[in-house]
Amino acid sequence: MDSIKQTVINASTTFYSTQDQEQRRSAEQWLNDFKKSVNAWYVSDQILHSDENEQVLFFAAQTIRNKIQNSFHELSADSHESLKNSLIQHLEKLSTSKNTTVQTQINIALSDLIMLMNSWHNPLPDIIQKFNKPEHMNTLTDFLTILPEEISNKRLKLGQNRRDQLRSLFSSSSPFLIEYLEQALTQISLLPFEENQSKIKSIYKCYSSWIDCKLIKTNLIINSQLYVYLFRILSEPKSDLDLHDVVTTCLINILLLFPFNARIDDSEKALLTSLKENICNLTISYKQAESESDGEKCSDFCMIYTELCNALSFYLLNEPNTQLGDLNTLNLLLMCGTNEDYEVFQKSFVFWFNISEEIYTNSKCDSLCENFKSYVYSLIDCVYKHCQLNSEHQSVPPSRSDDFGDFRIKAADLVADIVFIIESNKCFEKLCLLLQAPNATWFEIEAALFVMCSFAKSLSQEGDHSVTQVVQAILNLPSQAHISVKCTAFRLIGELCDWLNKHPQYLESALNFVCTGFTDQNVVPIAANTMLNICSHCQSHLVNHLQTLLNIVVSTDTLDIPSDASMELLKAAIVILNNLPPVEITEPLVKLCTIQLEGLQKVLNGQAQQGSKGLPLYWMDRLTAIFRTIKISSPIGNVHPCQPAIEQIWPVLSDCLKKYQIDSKVTESCCRTLRFMLRSTEKYSQNILGNFVTEIVNLYRLNHFSCFLYLGSILVDIYGTENNFKSGLVEMMQVFTKEAFDYIIENCINVENLDELRKHPDTIDDFFRLCLRFMQRCPLEFIQSSIFTPVITLAVTSLNLDHRDANLSVTKFLSEFISLSHKPQIKGLNEANLNLVNRFIGEIGFKMIENSIHSTINMTTRDTKDGIADVLSELISANRRHVENDLLMVLKNLRKTNHQGSEIVTEQQLMDIHRKIMMSDGSTEIENALVQLEQLYL
Repeated sequence: MDSIKQTVINASTTFYSTQDQEQRRSAEQWLNDFKKSVNAWYVSDQILHSDENEQVLFFAAQTIRNKIQNSFHELSADSHESLKNSLIQHLEKLSTSKNTTVQTQINIALSDLIMLMNSWHNPLPDIIQKFNKPEHMNTLTDFLTILPEEISNKRLKLGQNRRDQLRSLFSSSSPFLIEYLEQALTQISLLPFEENQSKIKSIYKCYSSWIDCKLIKTNLIINSQLYVYLFRILSEPKSDLDLHDVVTTCLINILLLFPFNARIDDSEKALLTSLKENICNLTISYKQAESESDGEKCSDFCMIYTELCNALSFYLLNEPNTQLGDLNTLNLLLMCGTNEDYEVFQKSFVFWFNISEEIYTNSKCDSLCENFKSYVYSLIDCVYKHCQLNSEHQSVPPSRSDDFGDFRIKAADLVADIVFIIESNKCFEKLCLLLQAPNATWFEIEAALFVMCSFAKSLSQEGDHSVTQVVQAILNLPSQAHISVKCTAFRLIGELCDWLNKHPQYLESALNFVCTGFTDQNVVPIAANTMLNICSHCQSHLVNHLQTLLNIVVSTDTLDIPSDASMELLKAAIVILNNLPPVEITEPLVKLCTIQLEGLQKVLNGQAQQGSKGLPLYWMDRLTAIFRTIKISSPIGNVHPCQPAIEQIWPVLSDCLKKYQIDSKVTESCCRTLRFMLRSTEKYSQNILGNFVTEIVNLYRLNHFSCFLYLGSILVDIYGTENNFKSGLVEMMQVFTKEAFDYIIENCINVENLDELRKHPDTIDDFFRLCLRFMQRCPLEFIQSSIFTPVITLAVTSLNLDHRDANLSVTKFLSEFISLSHKPQIKGLNEANLNLVNRFIGEIGFKMIENSIHSTINMTTRDTKDGIADVLSELISANRRHVENDLLMVLKNLRKTNHQGSEIVTEQQLMDIHRKIMMSDGSTEIENALVQLEQLYL
């Protein structure tokens, strides 16, 4: 063991200190192998007892922590006590050193041991008694801070029962904690405040952690000196920022004990009333921080006020005339809205978002709007003032990538959410008055226009003179107006697109105004987005302007304008193109596509082009935008208006696929273009279908990019119901299946190799998306094919795949397949085919249930329960009796104890899960039962 210990010391020293990357990789590999060995327990413990350097000690402590979290089963129950004693010794030794990183690892290790060691019945009193000495205070409070947080550590796989047991144990022991913390605080408070703030901070970090984990009852909080002293710290001007932040977090955690819009028990009202009174008394401290321009402390106070209002929300909404429901409490938030720092004001947004949603969905919405109206007017005043740009700002308004730009967007979202309380048109009218104010500065005008943008689409379209005034003022904006005012004016005209649709007499002037933006490179993106907005909402009025739009698109292709702006202008032209008679669409569509094809052809020929135009993605994205936007509902005759363009495009895209056949990014972009091309014409692309299928099958053989499988699913969706194409599509599927299976696993027989499946989640996702389309369009031909048996076997195995999208595609496919057995009239199956479906279900039903349950308790990926619930629901509908018996057997076979022999789940709890699933009325109730089952094992 001594030789191994020395090797560990040498390897960890090399890993942390060497500059030689080869030596570092070699040391890392050896250390990783060592951590997996059983010897790692003893050797790491011996190193921690030695006086090695901090890096070596850190590795040893981290190894012990990892072993407890992941390999606790390697230890016999007899050795748990000695491990406990050893960790306590390490912690005691470290309390006199400054190795905080090592100490943190030991804290986590000891905390996790407490979680796993059922035989340690009174850990909290034991630890407090052991370390209850002044010199150990920081060590003890740091440990006690981490301890409750580890209850929720999913790596430990404690299970719901053990977590509930630990919460009950810690909650019943919380008086010991409070007694110790009060005692420590009393000793510290005898000394000068300025000298002991770090120790006070560690006490409140610990206290806050226990409150955050909901382990201290409200009556213990209100009767504690820790609660009283907390407000003293917040009122103390000499409190340093770190302490102020910690105490703020602690107070917020107390407030979070009261859920939003929830009536509380009478026993808890005393604490909430006390919180309201004490927090309102902090106003003087807030104003002092504001006078000193202390933005951090002001932000702390604003967060406190915000969570207070969230805690009081039920009473603000339902009992506004009571002490807890006094609406004047909202003035605390509005007071923060007058702070010169927008970041302080932004802290209050969460309450306003929450309360607006509650009011909007409340049956008493009208009366609540009346109660809150004056406060919302004041709130919007604050938003307007904070959204004003600096008077020295010279460029376009800031974007989301800028902090202030991000604030403005969030503020606009808030106004959009809450403006209904005061009515959109009245708010618009009020902002209009600000625009008309004498001597209004450019930044005041821009801010008013900016706020208007946020709710312009919700305005009443009739009878509002203020909207007409604003539109006329914008359309007559002088050319020397500030660039930010111009940009926001463009945006507002775009947001008023519904109003323009009702008032088409302003459309031509609006288009001319927007076109002025195309002369300034910085303004083009906003002008282009505005043009798209107007075209999308005023289509029927703009058909006569199509040629103008086409000219703009053609001209911008010769200019160096941003790609996104160019794309939006292209979409705007296509939107208007959609309104032409089908026979008139082909010519302009081919013209637009030809421009893109010429650019792409230059790339393929190696001709140099400026900037991103020299990349194939630039031109394919534009082709994608064209066919994604084109919508032709009823083509005339046998020729689709898009067909000539598609027949012109396909050979070029085919050449592109061949040239870039090993480039996944270009191939995926090309497939995306093809996907929307096919969708645009549906069944009218038969002329290219044969070459198309041959091409994608051959390319898939070569590179196995799953985007070709996705393209295959589009073909099946479009042509799968056509008898002339079914056999050809099944042949395509046979090739895809063989190639996919060969790519994922070694041969078609070994379809249950889960380790290989995990390496290819994208292929599984797109493969079963393709299978789903077959099941929806031509299920009989697919089920009768030779490939269906390995496909369905692969699907059942893939239920265990820990990947959300792949799992969802698999479960959708299985659900669709199972539904054939009890909804045959939908697919028109005869009795023989129905028997075939039922035979498959009979053969794989048990395995399907078993894998569904195992994936529920073993997956780390969340949000997969809905798909699994759908599978179980369909199985129950197909054969309730078989599912009832099979599910009972699967649940009974689940492990009920952990590696140490402690019970994870009871027989009764599993029977409850069984009852809930079998008595469910649908997949939602089954999903709830699966979530409950998962929690029992996590």
